[in-house]
Amino acid sequence: MNNADAVLSKNKNDLDESKVIVFLGRTGSGKTSLFNLLSNSNQPLGNSVSSRTKKFFYKKFHDVTYIDTIGFRDTENENDHKLKVVLFLKEIRNGFDIIFYCIRMDVFTSDEANLFSEVYETVLTRKAYDNSCLLITFYTRPDIDEVNTLDSAERQRLLDEFRCNNRYSEILDYFENRIFFIDIKQEEDLNNYSFGSTKYIQYKALNDMIFERKQIVYKHLNQFIEYFFPERFDCENMKTMRDIIYRNDELEQQLNELRDIVSDVANERATTNFYDILRFMPITNMFIDVFGMS
Repeated sequence: MNNADAVLSKNKNDLDESKVIVFLGRTGSGKTSLFNLLSNSNQPLGNSVSSRTKKFFYKKFHDVTYIDTIGFRDTENENDHKLKVVLFLKEIRNGFDIIFYCIRMDVFTSDEANLFSEVYETVLTRKAYDNSCLLITFYTRPDIDEVNTLDSAERQRLLDEFRCNNRYSEILDYFENRIFFIDIKQEEDLNNYSFGSTKYIQYKALNDMIFERKQIVYKHLNQFIEYFFPERFDCENMKTMRDIIYRNDELEQQLNELRDIVSDVANERATTNFYDILRFMPITNMFIDVFGMS
């Protein structure tokens, strides 16, 4: 067993053998909204431009561990992006079972396609497709239950529609039938309106509809989570990250041991020097003579 595998075995208990689900995608694709929905959490939400998720969040709920990741490509700085990729590999280094890869229905640009390719060609490799489920977010059409029901005519028509789009057609087949259409619209805060006012009543009705659509999404995704059991994912980049952390931990332990040795030596030398100084003081010499100190 190499160092990386040893660390993996050591840390498997941290996952409690629960199913591990990672949310992945570009900034503003709806990862945190879905994380909140499925894990019963309340993490702050960002927008399509800037992410509010600045670190990784973990939540175990109903024997499933959910991981909300930082948003990718929300900056033009290439070094920032590479750092996020490294942090991502660090957080998932012990493996995961399912990736929920989120893309916006209305904004699948060339940048989205490039990020998608980077994740599955370079960071995780194509092997990760077997563990992946594609979530097409910001789906606002009324037939959200039908299009997420396998083998329904509405679902087939919608998938055919997406395959007519060159960008979507290039990625849909990788996920086979593991594709869901998600509405993540947020409820309006009714506290902003007077109880019983026209706007209050309007937004109350809208919130009820949003809640109902979220429950439909929750139902379909939980069924998928319950019945989808791929082999836990691992790849060379993750093994490399485990090995780096293992070596770093070893070095840190060695440095701590060296620091203790240096501290002991310094303390011993300080004690000796202090005693030598005392020897040259008249009052000290008197005590040495009386008590026979040497």
